[in-house]
Amino acid sequence: MGLEPVAVFQAALNMRSTSWSCVMTAITVRYSVNGTLFRKACICTAGIVLAVCTSVCAQQTAETVTLRYAIHWTDLHQLEGISADGVKTTRGVLDYLREYERIRPHIKIEHMIIPYVQYPSKLKLFHEVGKVPDIYQIYASWGVSFVQQGIFDPAPADLVADIQSHFLTTAGVTINGSIWGIPTEINDYALLCNKKIFRESGLVDDEGNIKYPRTWEELLDAAARTTKLDADGKMVQCGFAFFKGMDFGVVDPFLSLLFTNNGRFLSEDNKTFLANSPEGVQTLEAMKALFKIGAADLSFNMWDFGKETVAMVIAAPWTESHFRGAFRKKLDNIDFNDRVGVVPIPYLKKRANLQYSWFMGVMAQSPHKKEAWDFLRWFAGEIQPETGRTRYGALLADTIGAIPARTSDIKRSPGLNNPFKKVYVDQLANSVPEPSVAEYSRIKNILRIYIESALAGEISSQKALGRAAVEINEILHMHYR
Repeated sequence: MGLEPVAVFQAALNMRSTSWSCVMTAITVRYSVNGTLFRKACICTAGIVLAVCTSVCAQQTAETVTLRYAIHWTDLHQLEGISADGVKTTRGVLDYLREYERIRPHIKIEHMIIPYVQYPSKLKLFHEVGKVPDIYQIYASWGVSFVQQGIFDPAPADLVADIQSHFLTTAGVTINGSIWGIPTEINDYALLCNKKIFRESGLVDDEGNIKYPRTWEELLDAAARTTKLDADGKMVQCGFAFFKGMDFGVVDPFLSLLFTNNGRFLSEDNKTFLANSPEGVQTLEAMKALFKIGAADLSFNMWDFGKETVAMVIAAPWTESHFRGAFRKKLDNIDFNDRVGVVPIPYLKKRANLQYSWFMGVMAQSPHKKEAWDFLRWFAGEIQPETGRTRYGALLADTIGAIPARTSDIKRSPGLNNPFKKVYVDQLANSVPEPSVAEYSRIKNILRIYIESALAGEISSQKALGRAAVEINEILHMHYR
């Protein structure tokens, strides 16, 4: 039979002396024995009362530590994990937060969902009004502006050493020569093809194998052959789709193709926009060719690939989970890998594509920096003996569908060897990291608008990139002189 304290100290009364060693205090102790509640009056010295009060108050204070974690994931499977036939097969981010709360009872973690397109502006606003989350995770190219404004807490030395030794790249998280957080995911781009549409369009060899495009000329041919119009001439099946209004659906395919053409985006010192070069104009003309042959239309977008109304898209690896879900809803008992093929981006002169990354860390205004960094060490730093991976690496590879930045997480994630992901992992060797540059979102948005105008036939490729250069260089010259 044991005592289980329920609450301590109803009142402290009748202090009789100014000496702590002999102060006698009447208290009431409430306790339960095998579930039955009892009360008992006791006389204790104030020293005992102070010691117990200090212990209780410390525990109560520890229990009030709440970390706020700002994430950009909005899909249910990202939050709660993936289930198949009612059985949970992977863990979502909330599962890991609850696990940490169980093993650290004095820590509570609240997740804040900020959609991707709103994330940078809202994070800045939270900083300005002094209501910041404790932990952030951002698209690495946003980081320069946040660092310049003093919004991020520098990464601790032990984490910096770990990152320098055990991560595939530190390109995105390194700003002004310093590492500011923990790299989370590293991604690149590939071409997705609908195998059914390819077969129906005769894009197979003599043995019935899919003939995937390797060069941009071959892509133009495949796009033309996989496009369908109805009796009124309206496009009902699009050979190739961009994603109007989204930089990852317009600018990133342009940059990937630019790099295959030996073109450059910005100068090494970030002072000059270089994509208005002859290589850049040729690249945009190559993209416009899809519209000139009637194989693309901006009314279609990347997500239409999951509806089987688009034959090809350039996409990042995280789209796998979305498309698997879309095909599962549309087609019962169809193997996703029998429907979707993934190949390197068709090139103009050589193999290449764009690489981008994310990182996470702690806000400079966080009142709980130590607790926040401790959580990130547990989440993204501890190698699990049963899997050889970190918890965060498993979340990215198994549930989110992204490529983890830690090398051991890449090597020990079986899902990265599937027919979809393996192409992305293999192509990292040919990828060009995005630059770390101030006001990068604004720069990409300017470029997107001019590219879309050129694709729509509203302006020539040379004028589009020339005008983009003027506006982008004005921004660059403000920050890099």
